[in-house]
Amino acid sequence: GMFLVEYTQSAVPRRTRIHMLQGQVRTKATLAVAWAAASTQQPRATGHSGGRNLQQKFYENRILDRYTAQDPKKVSLRQLVLFGRQLTQDKLIASANYVRTELPVRLAHRISDFQFLPYIAGTNPHLKTVYDLYWRAFDEFRKFPVVKTLDDNRRLCDSMRKNLLEHSQVIPQLGMGVSECADLVAQDDIDRFMHQMLVSRISRRTLAEQHITLSDQFDEDLRVHLGLRPDEGYSQMNVAPRGFSTQHIGIVRADCNVARLVHDCALHAAGLYEDAYHLPPGSAPQVLVEGCTDATFMCIPAHFSYIIHELLKNSMSHVMQRFSASLDDHVVDAKKSEPVFPPIRVTICSSHSDIVVRVSDQSGGISPNILPYIWSFTHPLKARNLHNFRSVPRMEARMDEADVVSPLTAFGFGLPMSRVYAKYWGGNVTVHSLPGYGVDAYVQMPRLGNAVENISNRRYHIDATTTV
Repeated sequence: GMFLVEYTQSAVPRRTRIHMLQGQVRTKATLAVAWAAASTQQPRATGHSGGRNLQQKFYENRILDRYTAQDPKKVSLRQLVLFGRQLTQDKLIASANYVRTELPVRLAHRISDFQFLPYIAGTNPHLKTVYDLYWRAFDEFRKFPVVKTLDDNRRLCDSMRKNLLEHSQVIPQLGMGVSECADLVAQDDIDRFMHQMLVSRISRRTLAEQHITLSDQFDEDLRVHLGLRPDEGYSQMNVAPRGFSTQHIGIVRADCNVARLVHDCALHAAGLYEDAYHLPPGSAPQVLVEGCTDATFMCIPAHFSYIIHELLKNSMSHVMQRFSASLDDHVVDAKKSEPVFPPIRVTICSSHSDIVVRVSDQSGGISPNILPYIWSFTHPLKARNLHNFRSVPRMEARMDEADVVSPLTAFGFGLPMSRVYAKYWGGNVTVHSLPGYGVDAYVQMPRLGNAVENISNRRYHIDATTTV
């Protein structure tokens, strides 16, 4: 079991008590039921702590409280860029220790969120899998020794790589877990829980991937500087020469060209649908890019491309469905200049402080029955699509992952996840339906990278619905 049951009033801080069904645990009889039910859950065998019992987790929560009492030390894109330039060994070691101490703090807050789920949701095996993954990562990083040398840093990077790979199953597990709880827990509450989990996940991966990339780039430049062959070990790279520095900024781009990124996303999305529908190249709806096509901004390209790719996929999918009769009647001819589908127009707008991208299509608009719930992860109209995660063991919410999953498989996940990405860096995604005509989707992002991570420590007390 994953919950910490209260034996005595003084053993656990009041804020860690379990919420069961529609209220808090109050009687010894109810505690006994909770213990018996929780004890029947089979612990995961993977990992060094997968078999921890309820009593161990009960006492470990005292350790957790020390970390949840701390606030995350938020960063901005501009800070990441400025830090990555003129990167020295001392700065790299400082970055390693920042990430080493920050990851367990952010993990602790999310572990605490799990403990405040209603009992009926908390015993879900998919959510328990994520809980166990987080506990093992929290334990590993809080115990990782202070980084003092380049070798220490490489060991930290290896540990983070292992965790990034292992945690690539988090999104499918969360998706299946909340879909199974959709009828048991209030929709707004479970949506907030899902949002907290995903935005925190983005923040941890950003810190880890940024530091890993900086470290790899530093080692590569140091190897070239010392004249070492690729097959030579790191023994001669334990200390960088005095004055040695590099000019990389990791996974961040200070001058990302919006039009070029849109073009790449459009080509990728078109290829997916042409393959899915067995169409010749060039048959998918054309994407016309207009406006400030030379505009640039500071961003993490992997985040922004996911947003644009999801919006273009939605537009292409619904335009092709609406005009599928035209395709059936159309004899594909490479020399024919008239397109089968109306184009999708992408308009780029730029000011000193913001970038706005509008994606306009002629898909016929969004059904009024669906429109109020497009941002929800768990509304019944969306939750059933989350069951499709059973066929996707791993997902990292990146554009290139669409290559291994048919675009015809709906998850109900892309649009709300796109908004999570945008809001994480102080932006937003909005959608306006034009009934009978199409959809206009807007992405607004800060240009200068001054916004700090939009992450919250607020814990939502989630109760089970009255239908339980």
